[in-house]
Amino acid sequence: MIAVIKNFQEVIENKDIDRMNKELYNFLILYSGFIAHYDINGFKSTYKSPVDFSEVFIKHFDREHRYFSRTYPCHESLYMDTGLTKAAIKREFEKIVDHHKEEVSRWAKEELKKERYALYLNLKEEFEGGEGDECRV
Repeated sequence: MIAVIKNFQEVIENKDIDRMNKELYNFLILYSGFIAHYDINGFKSTYKSPVDFSEVFIKHFDREHRYFSRTYPCHESLYMDTGLTKAAIKREFEKIVDHHKEEVSRWAKEELKKERYALYLNLKEEFEGGEGDECRV
């Protein structure tokens, strides 16, 4: 397996866009329908939240979603000196996403639930308060 595919798999399996390296970033913005978001750090920031990772980032490789990045004739050329075409690499990305998309979706929903529960606890503490912290309106 070539490095760009390994890195993509690492990002998906760990559900962590921060693991993305510069080569994968360049492949995504050049051949997979993503915009650059200024630079790699802006890109990572855009897809860092579990919801954006699950509902936007991986959807570019989900054939069933409107964000799906199709393969075009220009993708039939070889990618660097890998012996694989850009289209073949994108198909590998699709297989990885297909294998993990349900797990990633469950993870994102659970993370959102945790975030919302933490917010609820903070608000509950703020409005119920402790001793001497009565809410006066």
